[in-house]
Amino acid sequence: MKIVYHRIFLFARWEKRGIIISEVVFLHPVWTIVFAVLFFCDTVLHLIACYRRYPKLRTVTKALLMPLLCALYVFSMREPRLLVVAALVFGWLGDVFLLFKNGRLFMLLGICAFALGHIFYIGAFLSEHPSFHVLMLIPVALCAVWMTFVFKKLIPYAPRSLRKPGFLYALLLSWTGLSALYLLLLTQKLPYLVAFVGGLFFMVSDTILTGQQYRKETKHGNFYVMLTYIIAQSLLVLGFVLLGGI
Repeated sequence: MKIVYHRIFLFARWEKRGIIISEVVFLHPVWTIVFAVLFFCDTVLHLIACYRRYPKLRTVTKALLMPLLCALYVFSMREPRLLVVAALVFGWLGDVFLLFKNGRLFMLLGICAFALGHIFYIGAFLSEHPSFHVLMLIPVALCAVWMTFVFKKLIPYAPRSLRKPGFLYALLLSWTGLSALYLLLLTQKLPYLVAFVGGLFFMVSDTILTGQQYRKETKHGNFYVMLTYIIAQSLLVLGFVLLGGI
């Protein structure tokens, strides 16, 4: 059987000898396109359901988001990273748990599932450069600033039973993006910039979610939570896809 590779030039990166064009090789271009279209359509329907408040449509489309994104990632790579797949699987579990609004148990399960997803993302990033470098001090300092904000502005509004898990989750959340920032500072590669921006969107999404849950619920708050969340997960996955082309 003859295997045909579909090559698409995606981005350029700057090096001393000039601009280097990197490419990603799609082993299954047809399925990549199929799942990209399905993910886009599901995203649009879900955001409409959030904005117009269609609860049944919102539930169904939310449950499909991460499986479709995971399938898109797998079919976009010759060698998908298991840590990235695991992060998306636990992101899906977090999405499902948070569909159950009644009771703190499902909120706690959702926090745990997303926390494990962030651990897998962090592992995927740091496996690229496991040794310590002095540049790590920059993400550490930024993490301290973020955790101060969380401790003063977000944690006090959460129920007491969720404050410790929420604080630990916020720490892991920050290190998803900061791990990408660390690698960006070390390598100056564009995929890490894409992933870092994804991590920032994740932090914005969870900040809005906390405000929705425990402070003042706004009319279209859930729409903005999901919009920033989908952007976050998409950019994190895109970062890893682009890394396959370097």
